[in-house]
Formats: sequence, structure tokens, C-alpha cells
Amino acid sequence: METNTDQVTQNDGRERYRWLPQDCPICGMGPKKRLGRRGGSAHRANLGVECEIWRCRKCGLIFPHPMPLPAEGLDQHYELDPNDYFKGHQTSEKECSALDLLAQAEELVGCRGKLLDIGSGRGELLHAARSLGWTAIGIDPSASFAQFAASRSGAEVRREPVERCGFHDAEFDCVVLSAVLEHLYNPDETIAEISRILRQGGALFVDVPNEQGLYFKVGNLYQRLRGRDWVVNIAPTFSPFHVFGFSPQSLRALLGKHQLSPRKWRVYPGRAMVPSRAGIFGELERLAAHAVTGLSKVGSLGTYIETWAVKI
Repeated sequence: METNTDQVTQNDGRERYRWLPQDCPICGMGPKKRLGRRGGSAHRANLGVECEIWRCRKCGLIFPHPMPLPAEGLDQHYELDPNDYFKGHQTSEKECSALDLLAQAEELVGCRGKLLDIGSGRGELLHAARSLGWTAIGIDPSASFAQFAASRSGAEVRREPVERCGFHDAEFDCVVLSAVLEHLYNPDETIAEISRILRQGGALFVDVPNEQGLYFKVGNLYQRLRGRDWVVNIAPTFSPFHVFGFSPQSLRALLGKHQLSPRKWRVYPGRAMVPSRAGIFGELERLAAHAVTGLSKVGSLGTYIETWAVKI
């Protein structure tokens, strides 16, 4: 009997995950609006495992339902060489960005105090903070990332989630959650804990993709025009492993729920997100992605959101 190789591969992939029902963690509402499929047979390069993608009707948060939790834990996704995972990030740019971020933090909180960097990556922010006189601690679930960041910066880098670190109430002046929130399986619990450990007047930095931006809207429309029920939102089972998709509405709702008031807010285009591929269709996709990225400078249509929110 002939074997369907694609089906075998898809089934094997699904077995690497535990599939659990998922409600909106911000509103507590069950999934009501199905957007389409993502990953596996619903991906142009067959990456990952197919998921059903939904959107909360109240706050607009996007998430898979059921949620694919890696059966082998987070190492299944993140036990990689940091230089491989962050190969698109230039160290010099990250160091300059870190110094700019720390200047904004000092302006908001009024001192070079105690900083927590959740998702330390290669440790650029920790290194910069310590060099300026901040007391800095990092968190990263990946053993390879944590070791790299600690070696680079000289800072303590913990591997457990912030909810299990046992920090004191109001212990920190500043918490940084840069390109991390979209990866977390319990974003509501994490933001609640950050609010607890921030002092009043302390500041949280967050940046996430804007899944209601023009790039995602046009990408989803393109799939519909091709007769597919695919979406380009989030990436639950393939790199970069985004499991929740935020918008200005949903991010404001999550922060406000935990007494965090945005003081600086920016929606911006960033870089085109479509990976390059060969051929005429690949070139057309690349050109279209760059055009959409340029147009997304208007209003709140950009591809990314960043904010500084102060504990009130």
C-alpha cells in the first residue's frame, strides 16, 4: 500500500506536542473567531505543525486553539546556539539599542537602580546595564542562552520563569520584556508577576509584533485571494515560536489589567518579515512585503509595537 509521506510527517510532528484547549488569557473568553490555519500543510515551506488560529472577539488577542505545548519542554524549541537563533541580529546594533533603552529607563524611573531583563538572549542589555552602574539580573529559559548571557555580562541569569523566582514585592525599578511576550504560554500570569515585583513608579518595557498591522492584514488577504484558509499570524510550532499575537488593543488591555499605564507608545514598520525564496514568486513576494512595510508607516498599521508602561 502506498504511504502518504506528508501525512506521516504531519502526524509525527503533532505527537511532539500536547494539545490543550486555549481561552483568551486576557479576557478569559473562549475562542469565538476562527482566522484560519498556520504551519505544516498551511505554510508555503511546510514549516512546523498545522494549528488552528483564533482571535478573541473582545480584546483582539490572537492564539492557537488548541494550544500546542512542546512535549519535551521549552528546550524542544530553544535549546540552540544563541548565535544561530539570533543570526539576523547584529551585535553592534543590539548594543546601541541597549544603551538607548537604558537612557529611556533612567529618564522614566529617575535612577540607575535594579533592572530585570526577561529573555536575556545573548546578554547585550545586561552587559550595558552593568557597565552603566545598574544592578542587573537576567532570566532566560534556554540553558545555552542563559550561559552565554551570564558569561558575556557577568550578571546572574536565572532559568526559571519569573513567577517562580521568588522576588520580593516592589524589588525592581525596571523590567525589560523585549521580543519575549509573544513567546510566553502564560502572558497574563507573567505580567501580573511583573506588576507585583515593580515598585510604584517603576517601568516595564515591552515590544511585540503588531498582529493587526498592515503586513498581517495584507498577508491574510493574499492567502484568501489564492483560495486558502491560511494565515500569516504567529508561529506556534516553528521559529520564532510566537504563540500569542498582540495588537494595540490587546496589549493595552493586558497592561491595564495589571496597573501598568503606558507612558510612551510607538507603532512602527520595522523590517519586512517575509523570508526570501528563489524564483519569480519569491521575488514578487519580497517586493510586495517591502511595499507593504513602507505603507505601514501610516497610523497604527506598523508591524511592531513598543511601549514603556509605568506601575501606578
